[in-house]
Amino acid sequence: MINNAELTTVVAQAQGGQEGGSGMFMLLMLAVLALLFFMMIRRSRKAMKTQQEQRASLQPGMEVMTTFGLFGTITQVDHDDNKAIMELSPGQYATIHLQAIGQVVEETDPEQLPESDITVDDIPDYPEQAGPDTKNSDYGSEYNDPRDDRDR
Repeated sequence: MINNAELTTVVAQAQGGQEGGSGMFMLLMLAVLALLFFMMIRRSRKAMKTQQEQRASLQPGMEVMTTFGLFGTITQVDHDDNKAIMELSPGQYATIHLQAIGQVVEETDPEQLPESDITVDDIPDYPEQAGPDTKNSDYGSEYNDPRDDRDR
């Protein structure tokens, strides 16, 4: 038979080994969680810094898009009150908060656009997409009302 002292020692060693393994697992999980938390904070601070630099560089004449989708041109900027006056269309102005400016719209030069190899001859001609002047179309210029046939 096994002594109670020997059995107690074996059980204590087995439990000690399990606790050590779960302790390492917990430390590893905490380290991963801390790393994720650090990366999220770093990313949000970087985005905030970029937005602050963008707002500080706003000048009249810049094309911008607001966070709610309006496009316009900045006419005045007041950094003290965090406001900007934006011209939406000729003669139409709106006062917006600087934080509502989502991005500065940069115009692309047509010279920088990639060249296309497609020509007009490459586009297929589909008869169902032809214009209303087509003679063979069901929707041509002449329309026969089916109600006219009932009266005869």
